[in-house]
Amino acid sequence: MVLLVLLAWLSPWLCRAIAALLPGSPCEPVRIQMCRHMPWNMTRMPNHLHHSTQENAVLAIEQYQELVDFGCSPVLSFFLCAMFAPICTVEFLHDPIKPCKSLCQRARDGCEPLMKRYNHTWPEGLSCEELPVYDRGVCIAPEAIVTDLPAGEAKKAS
Repeated sequence: MVLLVLLAWLSPWLCRAIAALLPGSPCEPVRIQMCRHMPWNMTRMPNHLHHSTQENAVLAIEQYQELVDFGCSPVLSFFLCAMFAPICTVEFLHDPIKPCKSLCQRARDGCEPLMKRYNHTWPEGLSCEELPVYDRGVCIAPEAIVTDLPAGEAKKAS
């Protein structure tokens, strides 16, 4: 048990993996098709829109598929997935990380003009107003995701 705790402390990735496998863990694999290409693969329910299961979330997120396919905003799918299938990490088990206000605004600014052409407005449930600002709270945006360095960059860093 002590070894398990030590290994979990040494490796954040291992810690996330262990948390996902523990009975009663709030983290679960992302099963929402639109969100499977996101840079996270674990989510938790209820999500920010109070869906209790991913099956419920799928029914709601699917209504935005045409907007995503149209390409009205390059960040729309990231924003929707951050709302409907929020990233689950050991560090934020009780309150999943919300998308940044600026991310919401970019998605809304790109898509709302198209929505207005069809007599729709940006959904109240996806309002940007209550979302955190990056420099004043914890939030997620595409530019906050750190990926592996390219081979040349990895050599420079070492």
